[in-house]
Amino acid sequence: LILAAQRQRRTLDDLLTRLHVARQRPSWRRRLLDGSSPVTHVSTLRVLRAVEQSASSSGDASVKAVAEYLGVEHSTASRTVAAVVAGGLLTKTNAADDQRRCVLALTDHGRDALAKVTARRRDLVAESIADWPAHDVETLVSLLDRLAERFEGSPVNA
Repeated sequence: LILAAQRQRRTLDDLLTRLHVARQRPSWRRRLLDGSSPVTHVSTLRVLRAVEQSASSSGDASVKAVAEYLGVEHSTASRTVAAVVAGGLLTKTNAADDQRRCVLALTDHGRDALAKVTARRRDLVAESIADWPAHDVETLVSLLDRLAERFEGSPVNA
């Protein structure tokens, strides 16, 4: 019984790793970014998502929030944000309450680009499970949601 549980945990970890690796492969990235979007790098996409998430949860986004979302150092996030701002997908202004802090916001162009790539990602996932029975998809969504909540609530992420 203990060996079976250990085997299941090992298999789950292997599957999560396979999914992560598959989504990092150039072939997945090419399909996702498809060359027609102003989002040409995954790092740009991640910054746009970070700004969108931060703005929706706390009202505004900052380089610090992007760094936390991406799990990188502030300096790395700052360089990446600068490139996205230069691409016209974000604006960066000084915060009204603290001139040391910058507020990031999606431009209309950035919002459209993010929506396009998000729709493409959802289409790719839908293609992957198109022949699955609806109850299997519902079960997968429910279980992944529970797992994501546990991962996000773990002390490691605090």
